[in-house]
Amino acid sequence: MCVLEPGTVSVSLSHYCPTAAALLFREDAGLALVESPRGFPASWPFEGLDSREAHPPFLRPGVLLGFDGLRAFEEGAVSVLAEGDVWRALGRIDVAAAALRRWTPAAGALTDLVRTSFADPRSTSSRSQASDPSKVLMASLAKGAPDDPSLPAFRAEGIDIPAEADLPLRRYLAARLIAGWIMYQADDVAAAARYLRLCLNTVLLFAAAPGEIGSGTLPWKEAIRNSDLWILHHCDPELLALNLG
Repeated sequence: MCVLEPGTVSVSLSHYCPTAAALLFREDAGLALVESPRGFPASWPFEGLDSREAHPPFLRPGVLLGFDGLRAFEEGAVSVLAEGDVWRALGRIDVAAAALRRWTPAAGALTDLVRTSFADPRSTSSRSQASDPSKVLMASLAKGAPDDPSLPAFRAEGIDIPAEADLPLRRYLAARLIAGWIMYQADDVAAAARYLRLCLNTVLLFAAAPGEIGSGTLPWKEAIRNSDLWILHHCDPELLALNLG
């Protein structure tokens, strides 16, 4: 998954690929943004969402976040995800996005506010706030998606995220934010926070499917694979941005 910007190419992976999904569960690496990774050489002719001639993402309707603001938002969100507890991290991203939407020029440099907003320790998230993503997913199906797609029943109330799945899930959400087309196809930074929640809720949807709950990380790895199959391959990204509001 690629986004081409003036002077920058952001790259992430679809974790429908078993090898990419397995990388989320590595025990020999932390969670951080990587610049100039060896696996993605600068000379490669990357193809993806080409925003080199487009305006940068929106902060809110009618107000641009800017490319510098986008970098600061990505860095702030990833730093929060790296600290631990996927639900608490989502809550802090919610708080930061809400604070950013209230920005006016009188408040000073927007990029400074982006950085300080993620320092707010408050969280508005808990497991009880999990919600069924099925309606958004089905409404966002792209042309050429399976003729008769089906989703399992949502029963996240019966799911507890084990400790061994928490870091992989935080890595997964960071991967969905970086090179995320949602930042360009929505007109509000809050849509990015809703998108990350959709991603986690979709993983929970598949992790809680009948017969999937079990010990170890394999059920979570397969749930992440199914989540990206739907979000990145079955859904139309523009429809998804529209349906997220």
